[in-house]
Amino acid sequence: MDYIGHIRYRDKIGSSEFSKTVAKRVDNYFVERNISKHANAEMYFKSVLAVTLWITTYYILLTFSFSPASLIAMYIGHGFAQLFMTYNLSHDANHGAYSKSPKVNDILSRTFDLVGISSYIWRLMHNDSHHSFINVPGTDTNLMGPDVLRFSPGVIRQPNHRYQHIYASFIYCFSTLHWVLFKDFHLFFSKSRFGNRTIVRHDRKDLVFLLATKAFYYCYMLVIPMWYLDVAWYYVVLGFLVMHFFIGFHIAFIFQPAHITEGATYIYPDSDGYIHNNYLRHSFDTTLDFARKVPFANWVLGCLNLHIVHHMYSEICHVHYPDLTEIIKSTAEEFGLTYHEIRTTIGAYIIHLRWLKALGQADDPSVRENDTVATRNTRRHFSAATEMESLD
Repeated sequence: MDYIGHIRYRDKIGSSEFSKTVAKRVDNYFVERNISKHANAEMYFKSVLAVTLWITTYYILLTFSFSPASLIAMYIGHGFAQLFMTYNLSHDANHGAYSKSPKVNDILSRTFDLVGISSYIWRLMHNDSHHSFINVPGTDTNLMGPDVLRFSPGVIRQPNHRYQHIYASFIYCFSTLHWVLFKDFHLFFSKSRFGNRTIVRHDRKDLVFLLATKAFYYCYMLVIPMWYLDVAWYYVVLGFLVMHFFIGFHIAFIFQPAHITEGATYIYPDSDGYIHNNYLRHSFDTTLDFARKVPFANWVLGCLNLHIVHHMYSEICHVHYPDLTEIIKSTAEEFGLTYHEIRTTIGAYIIHLRWLKALGQADDPSVRENDTVATRNTRRHFSAATEMESLD
């Protein structure tokens, strides 16, 4: 059963030699180089490029869509620009990692709203729920998928889940379409708890901003092309749908393998609501990296493939992640810990699908044949006690 009370980490960073050493080495990295943890020249260039791509691809969509095929192609191109902007600009700003100025981060975080996703709801769902309590069933919104998908042993297994590894990729294609049309509204009006944060009543300004930005998004993505372009309205709708199929699948392709993967650790708080670990070690234990040695992936994806360092230090701008990842990896090896990574992006996604298959065929595929009840509970409750199976 999912714990529904206030959840806390029992241990402090200093209680773990690994966490304490990593924290010290990461701090020293910035002190020794006399550099900021926030955006640098590279990040400023990526930001300008991201906004330029967003504007340019939309202009091209309205200018060079002479046929249904070219219109759909232009929508896909604009979809890529939306992804690049959210991966490389919006995501950092919403974590407060772009600038030391909260006002700058708040302004730049609104680029999420430009692509149809509420930055306000995203912070509640992503920062307060997912980042605070990774792979904690009932609290981590990342594990709360549609009923047709089972992402953790905490969800009751249904007969159709046996085939989820086959149809999951198709379902993922609809994820952002559902998000921009329904999900933000559903979470705003019906969900009151995000992690340990309870929303009694949303501010009226947040509702007004949600409605205004949604109207803006629907207008520039659907209404203006229907009015301006010399194509039938249903081709515009088709282009919009195909764009979201591309975006939805791509986001799942990048994000899902980071936590929902073979050997995944699911953490259940004890009866008093304590997670028997500290936050840094918990993040390390529950997260996977992939394509670490592929500079192109690091650059285009905003280093979201380097997910371990992102969860351990989400307040640091992603342009520093490649170097920090090497610090975390070498420190883990020094302490005899398994640094979980897959060499390729495709390989990580295949392993994600393999884990979905396992979750569809067994109530708890992480349970081993010779487990006693005590051993099973230890593995599920105390993430620091054991290590996940090597994924490489």
